[in-house]
Amino acid sequence: MKEILRSFVTMLHTSSGDVFFTNDKRRKTAIVASIALILSSFIIGWNYYDVMWWISWYKVIEKNGVSSILSIYDLCQPPACKAPYPPLAILIFVSVYFIAMLAPYQLRYLILKLYLVVIPTLIAFYVIKRIRGSDIALVWLLSLPLLQILFVLQFDVLIAMLTLLSTVYIASSKYSKASITLALATLTKQVIAIILPLHILFVYRKCGYKKAINYLLIFLLTILLFCIPFYIASGKAFLDNLLSFHATRPPQDLSIWALSTYVLEYEISKYNEILDNLWIIPFAITYLIVLYMVQKETKKRCECNHNNLAIIAIFTSLLLLLFITFNKIGNLNYSVWFVPTSLIAFDLRKLKKFILLTTMLVLFVSLPYGLLLLLVPATGYQQTFIAEDIGYWDARALLMQSMNYYVVYVASLVQQYIVIPIIPIHIAVPSDVLELLQCMEILNVMKKGLIMTLIILAQLFLISLISLHFDALKGEHI
Repeated sequence: MKEILRSFVTMLHTSSGDVFFTNDKRRKTAIVASIALILSSFIIGWNYYDVMWWISWYKVIEKNGVSSILSIYDLCQPPACKAPYPPLAILIFVSVYFIAMLAPYQLRYLILKLYLVVIPTLIAFYVIKRIRGSDIALVWLLSLPLLQILFVLQFDVLIAMLTLLSTVYIASSKYSKASITLALATLTKQVIAIILPLHILFVYRKCGYKKAINYLLIFLLTILLFCIPFYIASGKAFLDNLLSFHATRPPQDLSIWALSTYVLEYEISKYNEILDNLWIIPFAITYLIVLYMVQKETKKRCECNHNNLAIIAIFTSLLLLLFITFNKIGNLNYSVWFVPTSLIAFDLRKLKKFILLTTMLVLFVSLPYGLLLLLVPATGYQQTFIAEDIGYWDARALLMQSMNYYVVYVASLVQQYIVIPIIPIHIAVPSDVLELLQCMEILNVMKKGLIMTLIILAQLFLISLISLHFDALKGEHI
């Protein structure tokens, strides 16, 4: 890891705007490291808490027939099933899981990761490589926000890829493609619609209101094409899952609003009506300020024929960062959304700071939070509070379902037959790993305080990233 970080900070800027490692040895080290880290993240496991809900969609359709997919929001009822995702996310997962079910059990989650994470990663890699060169594209493969998603499995890399494509398309005046790809990203996670006003403002400044209206109509038509069949089949359940569920869920994870959740835990339900949508106020204020800046900057830069791609990419990342920072769901998986757009826009000096901040965000905030949420209580046979459900789950059961049994088994064989340890360690099943880590149980006493510390630290990193993007708007390279 030390060599990887050294490779990052020793990159130089060429006259063409590309970036290269100082020597071939470091480039080869970075390539080998990226392959090793990707393979490790690929096979270790996944986040079973999320995946189990997705699998429940498939089970509903398997039970009721393929035609029932349009009624998924009505048929998927808590506590056995919930579907707070837009239609495209459900369609993609069910289709991929159908393919995965044709393979042996051990390979199913690998197939899911291949389609949901690896393929979008490679598409984004190709786009970044074409725009900024192979070294910055390699930085994308080594970025910890990406590796985090590859480890836990989520739709966020797919969203990052679609957002990147939409940004590149609109800068290239391919407005129909930009509108469709942005709509597809929104149909995967609805919050991506916050980028729409940025695109409309840019198209309006460059081409006038007719093109802007056309862009909006294509976006809406794509959304409606997917949503209307589900709304007709599921009615109110469709709106409840896509809107009401998110509006009424309590603050969670590493959001600043989640401080109240970790203090009150189950009691948060008494105050949720007050707390659940307060985040909209600071977000709306900062969002409107940024849109005002967009209006001024796009007018000036369109008239002067500046580098449109860089300015749109910076504003795209900035809008996404504002949502991640101020919203009540502090899921740091979202941090991968803005990585590709920032990589194609930053000059070398800012790129170094960006890499450092995103790396620290994962290493010193996201990773410790995951350990405190699941691993620490699992070592002590404790339950963990899941804010989304306002309830307690068996941490050990969740963690065991998230670990790849075969990785643990192979590691045990290596330990027994290849490595000759001074103190023999016998690992036969995943739970044996937890027995070895029982010393971590002491952290349960400090768990709340540590999580609240991580929340504050997360906000400091996110605010630093926002400042970096604001600073980039003044740069000469944009």
